[in-house]
Amino acid sequence: MSANARAATLPVVAGCLALSLLLGAATAVPGAALPILRASHGLAEGAGTEVVPLYNVGALAAIVVCGLARRRPGAGASRLLLAGFALGAAGMALAPTWPVLLVGALVAGVGFGGLVLVLNTALCRLPGRRPTVMLGLLHAAFGAGAVTGPLTAGAVDGVTVPLLVVAGGSLLTARSLSRVCGVPSRTGAVRRSPGGESDRPLLLVLAALAFCYAGMEAGIGALMSTHLEALGRSTQGAAQLTALFWGGLTAGRLVLPVVTRGLPEPAVVVGSLVGAALALVLTFSAGPAPVGYLCAGLAMSAVFPLVMAAADRLSDGAASGPGALLLVANLVGSAAVPPLLAFATEPARPSSFPSALLVLTLLAATAALAAARRVSRLAAARPAPRTPQKPTEGSFRHDLSTAVDRSDVGALEDPHPARRD
Repeated sequence: MSANARAATLPVVAGCLALSLLLGAATAVPGAALPILRASHGLAEGAGTEVVPLYNVGALAAIVVCGLARRRPGAGASRLLLAGFALGAAGMALAPTWPVLLVGALVAGVGFGGLVLVLNTALCRLPGRRPTVMLGLLHAAFGAGAVTGPLTAGAVDGVTVPLLVVAGGSLLTARSLSRVCGVPSRTGAVRRSPGGESDRPLLLVLAALAFCYAGMEAGIGALMSTHLEALGRSTQGAAQLTALFWGGLTAGRLVLPVVTRGLPEPAVVVGSLVGAALALVLTFSAGPAPVGYLCAGLAMSAVFPLVMAAADRLSDGAASGPGALLLVANLVGSAAVPPLLAFATEPARPSSFPSALLVLTLLAATAALAAARRVSRLAAARPAPRTPQKPTEGSFRHDLSTAVDRSDVGALEDPHPARRD
């Protein structure tokens, strides 16, 4: 791709990353500021946990509708989703009563779900952009927003300012969103193994992994501040410390792809979940609990981008199919697990929350091991490629192959080598 053509996509990429940052802020603020919201709306201790699941239920509804339509939202539908997201965020910011805030969360969630689908399936299809790099940047921007949102909410002791900024800022990205919606999606079906057997078992295991991972991430994001408050932290301090978890996620998504380059992806996923489990052990004690959540976010950061990249390879880049199914599993986990965690934990026994998280992490690690075994079996069944005869030096074929040689061909992490720079 020429430098001029690559530069032409920079405004689109910048606008979409800015939108992803705002999506991250809107997603993290309600859970992080839950103790503040309880105080401002007169809720009892332990109440109000339904706001995060309602937000994710709205997102899930948007993903399911798009999946039933078997198409990614176009420019017009994406603008409606953006307007709904901004309206819902503003509604949560200015809600005079708790029921109004819940309605705003539901509406914002619908916009969030549709926008996440657009960004995950279209941004990484930009010509000349490596899909794994785009997904990594997209998730890092989301994490950056999830850090700044709770910090701002804790600093101003409320959700009004951060959510109004999210509502207004998101509308400014409408032009970039419309342009990225014009990127054509490619048709594709789920790949089959060499013997003709479908890879659907692998896809189902990846969906289970995405469900468990989403439950971990959403559960920590929604209830970490409540847990820290139960351990003796102040309401405002607990809200701000939630940024440590999201900061770990963001830093990890920027650093781990470099650190783990060349390592087998299944080993990275399993190792990340084991590291997260070890980090969560620190959250049983009041002193090291914030550090434990920071390290857990750092360890977890590689999991979902790698799972999405695996689904992208399974679908040959289809706009709907494996990628959309994993997003659905992710959102179902985000909506279903936090209420279950809240039900299973007791404010009088703070250790019950990290105990439940550890169980969920071990389930995710089990799914990751099952996926790794399935990948190994498929690799063993795949016939070995034929070794082409090397052209004689000085021949026309040798000169031609040398002229078109590209040093980056064969990088393991790029599922679409034809789209490389």
